[in-house]
Amino acid sequence: MYKVIFLIISILISSELPKELTEWELNNMHIIDKMRFRTDPPPGPVRAVAEYEPMQGVLIRYPFGISTSLIREMAEDVIIYCLVSTWSENSAYNSMNSADVNMDNVEFILGSTDSYWTRDYGPWWVVDGNGEYSIVDFTYNRPRYNDNQAPFKVSEHLDIPYYSADFIATGGNYMTDGFGIAASAHIAYTENNECNTNDDDSIPLPPCEYVDDIMDDYYGINTFHVVADPNDEYIDHIDCWGKYLSSTKVLIRRVPTSHSQYSMIEEVASYFSSTLTNEGIPWEVYRVYTPSDQPYTNSLILNNKVFVPIMSSAWDDDAIAVYEEALPDHEILGFTGSWQSTDALHCRVKGIPDISYIPYESGDINLDQSINVQDIVMIINYLFDQIELNQQQLNLADLNNDQSINVQDIILIVNVILSE
Repeated sequence: MYKVIFLIISILISSELPKELTEWELNNMHIIDKMRFRTDPPPGPVRAVAEYEPMQGVLIRYPFGISTSLIREMAEDVIIYCLVSTWSENSAYNSMNSADVNMDNVEFILGSTDSYWTRDYGPWWVVDGNGEYSIVDFTYNRPRYNDNQAPFKVSEHLDIPYYSADFIATGGNYMTDGFGIAASAHIAYTENNECNTNDDDSIPLPPCEYVDDIMDDYYGINTFHVVADPNDEYIDHIDCWGKYLSSTKVLIRRVPTSHSQYSMIEEVASYFSSTLTNEGIPWEVYRVYTPSDQPYTNSLILNNKVFVPIMSSAWDDDAIAVYEEALPDHEILGFTGSWQSTDALHCRVKGIPDISYIPYESGDINLDQSINVQDIVMIINYLFDQIELNQQQLNLADLNNDQSINVQDIILIVNVILSE
């Protein structure tokens, strides 16, 4: 019954909702709790997918929040998955087609939405213990039923497993390295009543067991950096000031000393400088100058391209140069738009992973992206019933593809190691 109520409400309050909460939403935040639900977690071990991993497409919606020139550029390489209501599908098609978008690379996902911030309400991706790409959903931190349903619609369209974790979140406030590390601003805790905190000052915040356990069980995140948002804006999203560029590099905005948030931004930058990557080494911290609160960190990494929001500002070229220095093997492309300091390109586009991509080679039983004696030990322990292997590990251990794990597979791994 409540789904019908939400649908009626979404039609009544607006056909296009703003980034910030409306007055009606502020008075009805309790509805978010009615949207929450939990499934069992994916089979483990679970690994969250990073933005800079191989992508087969992007998720946008119509009416668009980005230019058709940006859509055209992305459609050169990947599939455009466009959320659109049934009655607007023809308009969406005509809009892209008239802009010379490659329509062979466009797929429509039918269903109503409330806004175009697909980053904020779109799906979070994991690879589960069976090696399957899956969506693990959250409850969107806005009482917007249509937007909140988007991840499930995507899972149905792509025919992939769908799970739901019982916590409140938003995609613009989440970044992960793909190896068990993630970071968010403070609302990751403060918007979940189970955390029992309103701390928006600490860098970092004290842990919240409820959210941290969900991040571990459902997303494979064992190190979760939650810090006060240094921008002191209404949105409190990490993508407004920071971004993981790779598993070893992080980008943090920089402002002049006269800026009101200078001290707090520098404190956050120092904190990330003090943290370690999954390899146990300090992060390479890159800084991009944003003297007038330009949203340069709100970029999209899409395979070998990076789409950077530019503002026709004197500092645009410097921002592009920072990305070129940090990611020399990527093409850096600047795009203008209706960008704001709290809402730009990254907020309006969400990557869809290449679900056929397998990051591990045959023989990498322990999933550390290296084939060595440790993988041999794991097979031996498995053969002597000392450990269990999940389905993904069994597939990687069966080097000769004979549907059996035995000494022949050990010999093949030894040969791989000796040939390197």
